[in-house]
Amino acid sequence: MNNFKDKHIVVTGGTSGIGLTIAERFQQSGANVTIIGRSATKLANYKQFNTVCVDLSDTQSILKLSSLIDKPVDHLINNAAVAEFKPFSKCSMDDLNEHIAVNLAAPFLVSQQLLPLLKEGSSILNISSYFSKRMLNGRPSSMYSMTKGGLDSLTKALAFELGPQQIRVNSIAPGSVRTPLFENNINKLTLAKREEFNANISSLYPLGRIGNTTDIANLALFICSPLAEWMTGSIVNIDGGLTTH
Repeated sequence: MNNFKDKHIVVTGGTSGIGLTIAERFQQSGANVTIIGRSATKLANYKQFNTVCVDLSDTQSILKLSSLIDKPVDHLINNAAVAEFKPFSKCSMDDLNEHIAVNLAAPFLVSQQLLPLLKEGSSILNISSYFSKRMLNGRPSSMYSMTKGGLDSLTKALAFELGPQQIRVNSIAPGSVRTPLFENNINKLTLAKREEFNANISSLYPLGRIGNTTDIANLALFICSPLAEWMTGSIVNIDGGLTTH
């Protein structure tokens, strides 16, 4: 399962969090990894990977991808995301447009741009979220939930359309995972809300903890491996049991 020698993996949002761990795990398994990010400064820190600087909130920037990546892609991981948890009444048009651009339009357009490089036996893996179908008290998620729900629908639609080309399309829906984005959002909570969230972890998660990035990366390796060659259109929960209740 862990032999990806000579395979080319492309990971969006690969400079931190889940995306970085996925990139590292694939490289450890022998893959040639390209990470996509919008910060040239951050990308410069990862000389072990091929790097491509693209702002995924900007359509015109994404449309340059076909000229920046020109070798066959075995697995595309659409991981980059934004998450702003604001009350519905306080969501601005700019907030909404950013969520749609990065969480929904970017996976669509990146997949479209790289489709000519995806051959028989390749796959697309989208990183979704439990927020596409499960809400939490105190975490108003209308923009994030809407766009991740759209990503789940895109996963199924592309699996159906690209299946005859023997290109698989799947999605991972993680529960809360300790990433810089997660920590940033938790730190925006009041102290009382933060303490309440931490106190509730044992009741929200049957396994008694939130996830780490390696949990998600290990599943990504399985889904992209030959062991999952009959798996497409699946949205796989990995959430410590959160969505069991």
